[in-house]
Amino acid sequence: MFEPSPRAGVIGDFICAFGPQAAHAVGAPDGFALSGATDLCIASRGAVRHGQVGANHWLALADLVTGDCDDGVAALQAGTVPQAHWRGRFVQLVWNAARDRLVALSDHFSTLPLYVLEHGPNVLLATDLRLILASPLCSRAVDPLALYHYLNFAYVPAPLTICRGVQHLTPATRYAWHAGSGTTSRYWLPEYPQDLRGDDATRASALREQIVASVHDYRPGRAEGWGCFLSGGTDSSSIVSILASQDRAETVRSFSIGFAEAGYDELGYAELVARRVHAHPYTAQVGRDDSMHLLQQVVDGWDQPFGDASAVPTLACAALAAQHGIDMLLAGDGGDEIFGGNERYAKDQVMERFHRLPAPLKAVARGIGRLAGRSSSRFLNRIDNFTRRASLPNPDRFYTDDSFGSDDYDSLLSADFRAQVPRDASLEFMRGIYALGDAADPLHRIMRLDLQMAIAQNDLVKVQGACRAHGISVRYPYLDPRLVDWTGHLPADCKVRGTHKRYLFKQAMAGILPVEVLRKKKQGFGLPVAVWLRSDAAFGRYVREVLFDARTQSRGLFQRACVERLLAEHERGSWDHSRGIWQLVVLELWLRRHLDVA
Repeated sequence: MFEPSPRAGVIGDFICAFGPQAAHAVGAPDGFALSGATDLCIASRGAVRHGQVGANHWLALADLVTGDCDDGVAALQAGTVPQAHWRGRFVQLVWNAARDRLVALSDHFSTLPLYVLEHGPNVLLATDLRLILASPLCSRAVDPLALYHYLNFAYVPAPLTICRGVQHLTPATRYAWHAGSGTTSRYWLPEYPQDLRGDDATRASALREQIVASVHDYRPGRAEGWGCFLSGGTDSSSIVSILASQDRAETVRSFSIGFAEAGYDELGYAELVARRVHAHPYTAQVGRDDSMHLLQQVVDGWDQPFGDASAVPTLACAALAAQHGIDMLLAGDGGDEIFGGNERYAKDQVMERFHRLPAPLKAVARGIGRLAGRSSSRFLNRIDNFTRRASLPNPDRFYTDDSFGSDDYDSLLSADFRAQVPRDASLEFMRGIYALGDAADPLHRIMRLDLQMAIAQNDLVKVQGACRAHGISVRYPYLDPRLVDWTGHLPADCKVRGTHKRYLFKQAMAGILPVEVLRKKKQGFGLPVAVWLRSDAAFGRYVREVLFDARTQSRGLFQRACVERLLAEHERGSWDHSRGIWQLVVLELWLRRHLDVA
């Protein structure tokens, strides 16, 4: 079920069952050590830590920069959360058999997953959904709402899972189980007081100090085999540059993946950064044939369907690192969302100005957009798309980037599927996340939304899945809660000023990052699926074989005519449907691999 075996750091797995059916619920997974009493059974493997403080027992996976797993256990049992000050990655369980009480915590961004199944007087908690799927207490029934969210977001957002009845703890969540009943509460959220005063130069200097300190704190020890993801973007490049300048006696190793297709490859920038700071770069290219092999690894290795195609190059990068003896990687995830680097933040500034226009002007512009949208021209379709999206408030406007399932709701989904999920279910879910936390500037509200969804439930799931497949741990210096909290004190226009992204960050990184990297256009880390669907006949045939064979059609989820239309529109270039098509392929392959009865 879990190959290859984990070998380092925070990599490990456990499943714990509490209740009268504990021993029956867990069984004996291959490679796991079993322990426990009549009403408690634990199966674990890898770097799972445990201990006891008084009558309280604890179990954890943890890579902590600040904190110890056994501190504050008694307070946690009493209902407080001393671990809120911890920095790093962790999931922890604490239980007291005499009091029939269990408490579990996820870290600030759920960088390690924790799943929960409540079944009468029993409760199961596991770090991998497949451990719970293997339990006889689990129904293994697909949750149609979770599946619909997957179609829109490309992942299943917590607290749902693809399996009905199993929940996934959200970021910074405390789960308490007592006398057959479980409750959850959040102990932390990013907030944005925007109260840091001073001119740009003063604030840029302070930001630089905070960034350098955070990267330094997350630096692994010399004895560990470690390196850095290096995409060629500003976040990973800044981490490599800072680490290389901190200790000239230790050469930083960087790992980068590129593509032959124009517009997808940033190896040139990655190699430029490595040369400038005297890092040791390791690089590789991923082609279509490699990607087909890696796609199967994504299907095999992720414990839920995961439709972000960038999982493929991330997996290739982790494999490259493992080949060179790396046990831990540092990643730049979170930088866009705390420094203001996401391309759609700048676009949203433009859309927000349109949204504030008088209603009659917006109505005229929207009418022109609708007329343009009737054309087969991709350019004219983009005009329609802009006026439609910009007419909406947030988070509805932001949701239109993640609305494949709802955009094609009537034509894509079968009648039976539509009867189980309303069209706006995913939008309502996003509205609920958007409403969390204190009032904030409009930009900060969508940045907080991205931290809770795009980061915690997409990007980190991608990196964690890729690294764990190769026994590698990973650290995220830019998701340190201290750094995230500090950046919340910066005004919004320090992050995006007009259409200029990373406004203060670029000043702070002057002298650390090469000018070429600071000035380059943001590219992202995507897979050339859109190109292959149009130009690679073998890839197109494979996609059709998966989506149109009898096994797929028998599920009764999607209408074939709509999928045919999406493929045809993409191939003639009138619209880019590659994201949705890829999601459908991954979903079908994942269901076959993990949920279908042999």
